[in-house]
Amino acid sequence: MAPTLLASPPQAQNPARTYLPEGALVAPVFTPPAPVVPKPLPNIRIDSSITVEGEDDTTLTLQRGAASTLPDLPLPAEPASAQPYREPTAAEIAEQASLLRRSINLGATVYDHKVSEVNWTDQATGVYHQALCGFDIGLLAGIGGFIHDGEDYSLSLMHSDIEGEEFQQLSHDGEAVIPHVPAGTIRITAGNTPNSIAPAFLYLIKDFITSEKERLITYQAASKKYQRDAAAWAAANPPVAQDETIIFRPHRGSRYLTMPQPEKKGATAP
Repeated sequence: MAPTLLASPPQAQNPARTYLPEGALVAPVFTPPAPVVPKPLPNIRIDSSITVEGEDDTTLTLQRGAASTLPDLPLPAEPASAQPYREPTAAEIAEQASLLRRSINLGATVYDHKVSEVNWTDQATGVYHQALCGFDIGLLAGIGGFIHDGEDYSLSLMHSDIEGEEFQQLSHDGEAVIPHVPAGTIRITAGNTPNSIAPAFLYLIKDFITSEKERLITYQAASKKYQRDAAAWAAANPPVAQDETIIFRPHRGSRYLTMPQPEKKGATAP
């Protein structure tokens, strides 16, 4: 049976607005990090030391220093006794169902920023679903969630953007067809959703993108600029390999205070 094409959700009269709190769509501006200041080694007695060679002609030195002067560690707490199993109440079952309903985990491929091939697994049934959406779901990358009708929704989105020419080049025969669906519509292509009607969260996402599109475009542009600036700075300032020294200090009462370990054969001391 051919998938059903839907332009708007059933019973969509006066839907509640889907939105983000004011100030949520503020992308960070990249600021170069401050130079790392080497931390001086503490002036304590060193009882044992091992140095090994690492990459880039660097060394890693492990030292056992004088015992710590911190108070003795408390004894571990007694394990809590196992609670007898009880059946969840109707309210607890309803709350868990609500959490599942408001936790959205999606994967997507976005073609030419116009059509999104979205996939997800229903957390309650474990059934895999797929849909074609006539909007750019990638505009929601990084927002983490939204509010609808006073309820908080969490959103985890992993997506990739593909341009038409790139898609043709990636195809083996050069004749791959880019998925198409009219703008603003949703088409279920896989899964056992009753009557092929898309789940409510897809309509919430569509309404949210429609109402906040300009802000989302601005936010995504700023986010990409941050990534470009950070990558350019990292390329111009590669990390400099340095020798490292790590000091372990046994706690008072540690067995290492009365049972010192021998030096590793062939190791050199600093």
